Amino acid sequence: MTQQTKVALVFTLMCLIWGSTFVALKVGLQETPPLLGVALRHLIAFVVLMAVIWLKGYNIPRDRLAIKQYATVGLLNFALSYSLTYSGTQFIYSNVSSLLWASIPITTALGAHFFLPRERLTWLKSGGILVGFIGVLVIFAGYGFGESPNIALGMGLVMAAVLAGTWPNIYLKLHPAQANPVVLSGVGAGMGGVATLVASLLLEGQRSMAWTPQNIGILLYLAIVGTVIAWGAFYYLIQYMEVVKLSFVGFISPVIAMFMGMLVLGEYLPATVYIGAALVLLGIFLSDARRYLAILKPTR
Repeated sequence: MTQQTKVALVFTLMCLIWGSTFVALKVGLQETPPLLGVALRHLIAFVVLMAVIWLKGYNIPRDRLAIKQYATVGLLNFALSYSLTYSGTQFIYSNVSSLLWASIPITTALGAHFFLPRERLTWLKSGGILVGFIGVLVIFAGYGFGESPNIALGMGLVMAAVLAGTWPNIYLKLHPAQANPVVLSGVGAGMGGVATLVASLLLEGQRSMAWTPQNIGILLYLAIVGTVIAWGAFYYLIQYMEVVKLSFVGFISPVIAMFMGMLVLGEYLPATVYIGAALVLLGIFLSDARRYLAILKPTR
């Protein structure tokens, strides 16, 4: 199997996993406080990943740069971004949460312009960012306003999660990880899990998780498949793909999540939201149109 084929297969797997996790976490939130759910998910993932690290004999770098990378991934991504996503998804459909997460290629392209010299904005990319942000506003207008204050709050929390999750992508491209992807994911999950558990104890008080078979199954799926496998795939791919191209997962997985939300949870959306989603996806396409057109162009 060639490296190109391996990268394509891993990318496809990651899209399928992340597309399914939005529905799983929405169901889990019915019986689990959001911060506790994030903490347990990542602490379980930490235990699994550390076992893998021990069995494989992977080295765990402890220099200053490695510690900064662990902290960036663990605190911004695994702790803050996930906590905001879980907290926001309490109040909105899982497929709306996934559609808002589709905007991460737009925020990544904007951030990459300022920090990655080889990924500067062009007029076409700038136009794509503008169209994408208009799409997000249309989604807010079509679903978030006039129904309930909690809906607007939920959408705002998820968008804050997108912004928090953007920087680790750029930082790791700017400062390539010294650690094996499994090590980076494992240490990051551990740091994020501990930080979120402390936040849960302080903010969620006496609320507890219902230890039903369904809830335990969802937690294990999110921890092992949604975190261990998916993030291991992500940090593998970031070594071989441009950061903006890798963030294209934000285009594919929300489409999967949207259909899963309708089929599994009956989450049907106003037509305006689909228009907004189409604008977001168009914005993603425009942000890297030349490359996408080159991919679509038939070869002789």
